[in-house]
This record gives sequence, structure tokens and C-alpha cells, in this order.
Amino acid sequence: MFDNWGYVEWLILVVDIVAIVIVVRFLRNKIKSKLHEVELRQNLQTRKRRELAKQRTSTTDDE
Repeated sequence: MFDNWGYVEWLILVVDIVAIVIVVRFLRNKIKSKLHEVELRQNLQTRKRRELAKQRTSTTDDE
């Protein structure tokens, strides 16, 4: 199969492989970025809930 490939076919193969690597890295970085963003948002929500719960318990304890 590869015996009758010329210069152009090999060049196209190399360009395709480079393009695939670039796309995979881009998508991986994009997914990691989004997961980090979601994790930060979740941590913020958890912290707010804890503070709200502490405020509620301190308010009920004072009464």
C-alpha cells in the first residue's frame, strides 16, 4: 500500500497527523480549562452554603 505513495501523499499524511495533534491538544486544554472553571464555581457555591448555614445556626443559637 505504501510502496506506491509519492511525495505528495506522504506530505498530506504528515500534515494530517500534525493537524490531528493540534486539534487534540486544543480540545484537551479547553476541556481542562472548563473543568477547572466548574470546580472553582462549585467550591464557591459550597463555601457560600457553609457560610449561610453558619449564619443560620448562629442566629438560631442567639435566639
